[in-house]
Amino acid sequence: MTAPSQIALVTGSSGGIGAATAERLHAAGTVVIGCDRTAPDSRPKWLADFRELDVTDEQAVHDTVTAIKAEFGTIDVLVHAAGILGNEPHLLTTPSSEFARVMAINATGAFSVLREVGLVMQAQRSGSIVAVASVAAKEARRAYVPYNASKAAVLNICWSLALELGPDNVSVNAVCPGPVNTAMWNQLATRAGGSDPDGDQRARQARAAQIPMGRFAEPEEVAATITFLTDPANRYLTGLSLDVAGGARLGMGS
Repeated sequence: MTAPSQIALVTGSSGGIGAATAERLHAAGTVVIGCDRTAPDSRPKWLADFRELDVTDEQAVHDTVTAIKAEFGTIDVLVHAAGILGNEPHLLTTPSSEFARVMAINATGAFSVLREVGLVMQAQRSGSIVAVASVAAKEARRAYVPYNASKAAVLNICWSLALELGPDNVSVNAVCPGPVNTAMWNQLATRAGGSDPDGDQRARQARAAQIPMGRFAEPEEVAATITFLTDPANRYLTGLSLDVAGGARLGMGS
């Protein structure tokens, strides 16, 4: 008898790590529902359904999770990949409004989504949650402090939820990418390059030189780790924060 397909909810599914993960989960036989603030130009074949969702809207998060559970009967997997970098690289010039904006999306948004899906998984006594954090969550850095702080919050939310949901057979883990070839790092490299027409490429090369493997990750490489963590065979893994960073925190650090 063929086992029923898992039902997965992926936030931030319209691009980057979220899109790569949704595609990989689909290839593994999972039914994938995507959520993002904006819909993709055309629904990819690997999305069974798509819901527009602003993770800062607590009521919308509740309503979306409730509707998905009602329609599909279960939510077996949550991959929370929604997040932003922010606009101000320097702590002393970051207005509190920008700090609050980044925290609202990255930290409070993660809290709301993980809480709502966690309640579903607690009731059904099974499930797997993976949130995308960052290696920046684990160290002091000079730049993009709101982003770093928000991703540190994501880690602690995951650890706390792993403690709370462990008795209910629900695993909760985080992946911590280093630089990845996504629109977010393109944005950062462009800013770092300034007015120099080749500055973004130089910024990329300088950053890659700090990574032992000498290159950025591809979104699919991060997605592979996420998919591994959501496999029912690996459900005993919980409370982890796995660096997917080519050794970026070794030696020169990230």
